[in-house]
Amino acid sequence: MSNKLIILTLLANSALFSSFVSATEQANIESKLEIIKEDLSKENQKKNNLIKFLNQINKDIKKADISINKLEKKIITIKKNKKILNSEILEIENKIKQIKQKKYASNIILKKIIYENYTKNSNNFIYKIFNSNSKDIFLDIEFSKFINKSHKNKSDLYQIDENIKIVKLGEYNEKIAEMNNLNKDLETKLFKLNELEKHNILLSKKIKKKIKNSEEIYFKYLNRKKDLIALLNKKSDLNKNIGIFKIKGKLPWPVIGKVTHNFNKYKFKDLHRWDGEIIQTLSNKDVRSIYSGKVVFSNWIRGYGLMIIIDHGENLMSLYAHNKVLLKNKGDIVEKGEIISKSGVSGGNSKNSIYFEIRKNGVPQNPHEWCNIQNKFSLAQ
Repeated sequence: MSNKLIILTLLANSALFSSFVSATEQANIESKLEIIKEDLSKENQKKNNLIKFLNQINKDIKKADISINKLEKKIITIKKNKKILNSEILEIENKIKQIKQKKYASNIILKKIIYENYTKNSNNFIYKIFNSNSKDIFLDIEFSKFINKSHKNKSDLYQIDENIKIVKLGEYNEKIAEMNNLNKDLETKLFKLNELEKHNILLSKKIKKKIKNSEEIYFKYLNRKKDLIALLNKKSDLNKNIGIFKIKGKLPWPVIGKVTHNFNKYKFKDLHRWDGEIIQTLSNKDVRSIYSGKVVFSNWIRGYGLMIIIDHGENLMSLYAHNKVLLKNKGDIVEKGEIISKSGVSGGNSKNSIYFEIRKNGVPQNPHEWCNIQNKFSLAQ
C-alpha cells in the first residue's frame, strides 16, 4: 500500500468515527495521525536520499568501470605487442648468432691460409713479411692487399656479414629500447588498473553499508528494466538460424564457475525473480559466446555493468553482464566459442562473476534447458 493511500485511509476512518467519539478521543486520533504522517514523511525523505546517493554512486561506478574497460584493452594490446616484439628480438638474436658462427668459420679459413703460406713457401710474400723485423706500415698495407687479392670472394663475404651484424645489432638495440618502453607503460597501466579496482571495491562497500535495512528500495532501483527489455524485444535482423534449435540442451556454458543464483529464484524475499543465472568465477576469465551471432549491444547499463548481448537469429538472444572488459563491439559477428569479454565485478558487483541470460522473443529462458546440463560447464570451443 502506498504512503498516500495509507494517509487517505486513516483520514477517512478518522472522519467516519469522529461523530461517535468524544473530543478527547478525537484529539488523540488526530495526534496519532500526525505522528504517522511525520513518520511517512521521514521515510520518504530517507528513500529520496538513498535514491540520490545511489544515482551519484552509480555514476562513479560507471566512470570507473568504463575506465577499467579502456585500460584493460590497452594492457591487452601492450601484451600482444610485447609478444610480437619478443619474437622479433629472438629472430635478431638468432641472426647475430649465425653471423658470429660464420665469422668464426671465416677466421679459421683465414688462419689456415696464413699458416699454409707461412710454413710451406719461403718465397711467399707473407713468409717474408712475418720473418722481417720491419714495422713499416707499408708492409701491413701490402699484406691486406695480398689477402684481398688472393681470397677476394671470402673477404667480401666476411665484410658483408660484418655489415649485416652491425645493422642487426642496431635493430636489436632499438627493439630492446622499445621493449623497455612497453614494460614501463605496462607497469604504469597496471598500477592505474589496480587503483581503479580498489576504488570500485570501496564503492561496492559503500552501497552495502548504505542499503542496510533498505534492500527492497535498492532492488527496486536496480530492477528498472525498460531499456534492457527494449533491447531484448527487438526483432532479429539475422537470417534464419534454425540450427540452434537442433542443439537445444547441448549448448556450451559461457564460463567455468559456480552458480550462486539460479534462474527464476527470488532476488530478495518474494520480490524480483532472476531472469538468468549468476555464475561466480575468477577475475579476468575468458567469457565465450554460446553460439554464433551478431553483437547488438556492447556497453554499460545500470545494475548489469559492462554487458554484451548477442542475437543468434530466430529471435533468440544471449546476455553476458558484470564483465571487466568488453572485447567485441556492436555490429561484430561472432562464432560459437569465440572470446567476447573477460569476467569481472562491473555494475557495483562485490564478487567476480558473470550474469548470464537467454531470451526467446524477449521472454527469459531457463539456461539449463538450453545449455549442457550433464557437463554443466563445458566450455565453448
